Amino acid sequence: MEHILATRTGASWLFESAADAGIDTCFANPGTTELPMVAAMEDVPRLRPVLCLFEGVCSGAADGYYRIAQRPAMTLTHLGPGFANAIANLHNARRAGSSILNVIGDHMTWHVDADPPLASDIASLAAPVSRAYYRADSVDALQRSVAAALDGVVDEEGGIHTLAMPMDIQTASIPHAPYHPPRGASSPRLDGAGLDIAARAIRAGRRVLLLLGGDALFEESLLHVGKLAGRANVFVMGETFPARSEHGRGLPAVGRLHPDARQAHEWLHGFDLVVLVGAARPVAFFGAEGVPSFLGDSEKFITLHAGSKGTVAALGALVEALGPAPAMPPSSAGLPDWRAREGRLTPETAALIVATHLPERAIVSAEGKTLAFPFNRLAHLANRHSTIVLTGGAIGQGIPAALGAAIAAPDRKVVGLQSDGSAMYTLQALWSIARTKSDVTICIAANQRYQILEDEMRRTGHALTNPAVTSLLDLADPGVDWAALAGSLGVEGMRVGTNDEMDRAFARAMREGGPKLIQLCLEA
Repeated sequence: MEHILATRTGASWLFESAADAGIDTCFANPGTTELPMVAAMEDVPRLRPVLCLFEGVCSGAADGYYRIAQRPAMTLTHLGPGFANAIANLHNARRAGSSILNVIGDHMTWHVDADPPLASDIASLAAPVSRAYYRADSVDALQRSVAAALDGVVDEEGGIHTLAMPMDIQTASIPHAPYHPPRGASSPRLDGAGLDIAARAIRAGRRVLLLLGGDALFEESLLHVGKLAGRANVFVMGETFPARSEHGRGLPAVGRLHPDARQAHEWLHGFDLVVLVGAARPVAFFGAEGVPSFLGDSEKFITLHAGSKGTVAALGALVEALGPAPAMPPSSAGLPDWRAREGRLTPETAALIVATHLPERAIVSAEGKTLAFPFNRLAHLANRHSTIVLTGGAIGQGIPAALGAAIAAPDRKVVGLQSDGSAMYTLQALWSIARTKSDVTICIAANQRYQILEDEMRRTGHALTNPAVTSLLDLADPGVDWAALAGSLGVEGMRVGTNDEMDRAFARAMREGGPKLIQLCLEA
């Protein structure tokens, strides 16, 4: 592309280079040291700025954007403290294998040594969640850093790349040199030895589990999975917390490895061979006495494809190596009728109602055990959809990820299955959903407690009796009126307490466009 001006400011050159690399969205929470970058955005209309009221929303939205679009977005945050607010959801994004370019404004290069109040060690903050960190303390450093960061973020490996840019470098004059993305060919990751071992084990009739992760859970790969799972001795299972998975009628039903370490460990021992396809060796979420950190028998694991991308070729090679076989027939079963369920609204009936009305090609952002787990058990019976879940365990991802998914795919309905405790972490995302008029419906399971912590207390044998201590797990005093809160942030809010009310509210949300929130009043 030809550019008219011979020079750019550092900020303009950064944004034009990012746009040349295919980045078209910036989730931003700018402050004073980022104002030159805000001004520079006017010169780069190819980059869409989306204002978020909290940096954790920026990072969670960028993560959700990547998982659906499979291309990176940018975040813009204010100095070290602003970036620190984004770290929890960048942790989730790193675990998901998402690619994100973080840009952080900093003090003038000549002002940093004075240790002004907002100065901090940005490099140390960025290191745990970044594949690489860059600091542009000069024009030359900026040009080198931007090129390296963009090369990294669009590379097959991708990952999170973080760039700190002092304010005076943002306004410096830079000779224009268009950024040219690398055109390197991707390298195959098929393990030939693993292919041979897996094919021989399947032919021999041994019990073989294909443990799927990465894009092995995408639709194209699942069509191969269906051919493999048609064999009586081949079983398939997804990772416990996959970055994205495809489900629905016409696709093989692929569940998720049980999150309880003991159950998963014992179940994995029931196979003669466990074949990793885009998945990592399963690890216990938390340490449990009597259960090893790495689950299953280490001698039974082999790798068919390392890495989260490109698994379709590896699965196709295994299908070809084994020859014709009956394909796993897609489930012909329909969803149960929720009307047969008696009593008040429960997580199970709510999940069933969601699955019943979920439109084709919807995106489900599922965070929180209450609704996400029962919905996952029904996902293969619903219309085809994509699901993104909490990958790193840092709660507060679900609503921001729904925002990012909606920005990435504005033609698809987005549904958030959210619990009230985790929703409180990043409720500011509702404002951005309203501001962007995103077609997102958030279902909040308002059980007014940290249910997952209560479950862990029971599992570990702790019985609490002191009201001051038990209150640490209780959200009922005061209870949050989510419908009213959503309305104050520009999202239409509804409250439902019965199955009929949930059915009417959710069906209407799926028929209509625009942002909505449904508060599910579940019995505490």
